[in-house]
Parts: sequence; C-alpha cells; structure tokens
Amino acid sequence: MYKIIHYMKSYTKIDKIKFIEEFKKRGIVFFNSFDVKKIFDIKDDNSLNHLLVRLNKAKIIKRLVKNKYQFLYAEKMPSDFSIANFLEPFSYISLESALSFYGLIDQFPYRITSISLKKSRQIKIENKIFIYSKIKKDYFKDFIKIDDFLIAKKEKAVFDYTYFVYKGLRSKTVLDDMKNIFFDKKIKNYLIENADKNFYGFLKRYVKL
Repeated sequence: MYKIIHYMKSYTKIDKIKFIEEFKKRGIVFFNSFDVKKIFDIKDDNSLNHLLVRLNKAKIIKRLVKNKYQFLYAEKMPSDFSIANFLEPFSYISLESALSFYGLIDQFPYRITSISLKKSRQIKIENKIFIYSKIKKDYFKDFIKIDDFLIAKKEKAVFDYTYFVYKGLRSKTVLDDMKNIFFDKKIKNYLIENADKNFYGFLKRYVKL
C-alpha cells in the first residue's frame, strides 16, 4: 500500500539530519523498527532502540503502537484513514466512517471505524479512537483505494453497517435515519446479491427489500 522500502548500507553515525534526509528521499511515511534496522544496517538492538527513543523525543517520529511508527517530516501527512490501514494491514475503512465519507450520515470525528478479519478491538492514539470490527471472510471484499487508504465502496459500506445491525453490533437508529438509501438500485441489488439466507431474511423484514 505504501512505498516499498529499499535498503542501504549503514552510516557510521546516524544523526537526526541524516535520518530525516534518508526517510524523505525514500518517501517513507510509516515504518517499523525492522525497516530502520535494515536501512541503516544497525546490528545491535540496543542501539536501534536508543535511536528510536531519541527520534521520538525529538518529534521526528511518532510511536503509534508497539513497533509501528510515523515519520513526522514526511512531505504529506497521512490521513486518519491511512493511519487506520497501517495499524491493521488486513482492514479497510467502513461502517460509520465510510458512511460519513459518502455523506450518508453525520461525521464521527474521534472514531475511525474499520472492518477487519482479525479479532475486534480498538486502539486509542491521542484524541483518536481506531475501531476494528471483525467480519466473516466471505464478506471481506469490495473495497477500493482512494488516495492512500482502503475504503469500502458506497454500497459495501451500507451492506456492512446493515449487517452489523442484523448481528446486534450497531444501532438501528442510524439505519432508520438512512432508510431512503435502500431505494438506490445499485445498493439494493448489492444487498440482495451478497446477503446470505439469514441476513437476507432480516433485510426483507426490516428494510423491506
């Protein structure tokens, strides 16, 4: 998803300016400790950890979660959506965040919602909460890349939210507020074609497809 990192031989001494110049040259936005180790040919883990701590204190990098970092001197700062993708690679933006992105509901500025194949969880970074909701493998599909992040297609975002209402994991109130969207032929057909038997039964009762 992000620019592939090509590795180089070490500097005898890694100062802040060299680090910034090298990461800018490579167009790096997100990285982990293994990337730094390879780029600068660092052999000693203690030296690597000391470097990362020093750069974090200097606000050259920001530790997001364990072994995941953001380069703060990148030419273009990443969106919250791209950070969400980086924190959990097997995920795409959906549910409230995608519905807001498509203008179907009001925004949820402090909650970035994604669909994942892994166990549901949330990560808080400063004033942002990144929420990952697990979905079954058959429904992990139909997302697209916009700018530097992956997001559900409009019809899939509606499908995902409706499915989570059916599973009792999201509020029916939001679904009630956007019921007119089900008159959209493309969205209606997507729901009918992709819902399994039980979910389709819910759609017929609740949405009146």
